[in-house]
Amino acid sequence: MTSLHLCTSDAWGGLELYAATLMKELQHAGCDVLAICKPDSKIHRFLSDAGIETIVLPSYSVVSIRAIRTIRSILRERHVDVVHVHFHKDIWVASLALRGDTERRLFLSIYMGVPKKNDPWHRFIYKRVDAIFTSSQELNRRLPQLYPVPSSKIHFLPYGRYIDRYVSDERKRNDIRRQFGVQQNDILVGTMVRIDPGKGVMDFARSFSYIDPEERKKIKYLIVGEPTRKGKANPHESPFEEHCVSYLRDIEAFIAAEGFERNIFLAGFQSDLTGYLSAMDVFVFPSRDEMYSLVVLDAMGMGLPVVAARAGGNLDQIEEGKSGLFFDVADSRDAAEKIMNYVRDPELRRRHGEQARVFVERRHDINATITTLLDFYKLPRRSEQRV
Repeated sequence: MTSLHLCTSDAWGGLELYAATLMKELQHAGCDVLAICKPDSKIHRFLSDAGIETIVLPSYSVVSIRAIRTIRSILRERHVDVVHVHFHKDIWVASLALRGDTERRLFLSIYMGVPKKNDPWHRFIYKRVDAIFTSSQELNRRLPQLYPVPSSKIHFLPYGRYIDRYVSDERKRNDIRRQFGVQQNDILVGTMVRIDPGKGVMDFARSFSYIDPEERKKIKYLIVGEPTRKGKANPHESPFEEHCVSYLRDIEAFIAAEGFERNIFLAGFQSDLTGYLSAMDVFVFPSRDEMYSLVVLDAMGMGLPVVAARAGGNLDQIEEGKSGLFFDVADSRDAAEKIMNYVRDPELRRRHGEQARVFVERRHDINATITTLLDFYKLPRRSEQRV
């Protein structure tokens, strides 16, 4: 089987990394993978390093006759069986390229919340889509009202994670904690999230103000992440979005004004996911509206209890009182209270962390996700089933 994947995003975040990971694992599972992406983008370099053939289009406008013709040629010459779109804008050129094609199936994965798209143009484009995948049951319930697609075309496909990589590293734990002056008996409460107003990072930082001064002596906060990146930046220009850089400055100013420099640490972007999660005792996810978070799954897979905003996909990922605790969205005082439940009760931390790990093992193994996806790929188009 040969699959053609489209992800022409300039950015490099959870969406792009996960889409690229799926492509790599599909190839490992025996599916021939071709990828259309922008030249010199991070996903282009990732896929090239993974040995996946990448294809460059003559144009990347939303609707390009030259791009449509190029894709049609690829479909014929490379005997492509299925087309899978990972970046929402690519659905236009993919749908138009497959117009009139009765053999190949067209799939779309949605990785984040979406606005309503039910105008005549979108109805025309989405009519050609055979199936939509999301990792959120809640979004799947709402999609028929947002997109011009029937519920029969909408499917739940859990995010796949590498379960065997979730191994705590004691050496890295000690090294990272030592780097930030975290003592052995201190409780390190951490988050990994983009520095973006919608991610609620300031809500998390402000929660430290509501912790009793006596309790603060044994608690440290660690914020891992950088501002949201621009798709492209001109030479000598900041690669980050301006409003996110401003948000980071606000967080830094708050920490300085409150005298919390020895309590709240900004670590910036870190590629060592398991190392930094190993250093933490409690994970906080303050995002105000997340569809379904990969980093929350990673924290849970590492056996960390999660304190999360009561919103979006968090409600599907975390079972309150079993694998984590919720706080009211943007309520820093409530977040502090929930964090303190874990600080004061080591046994509760251990119990909820164990249940978090079990949840990821049972529902998010990458092998099960790839098997399910390949099963979809092998299905004939509905027009074929009726013949």
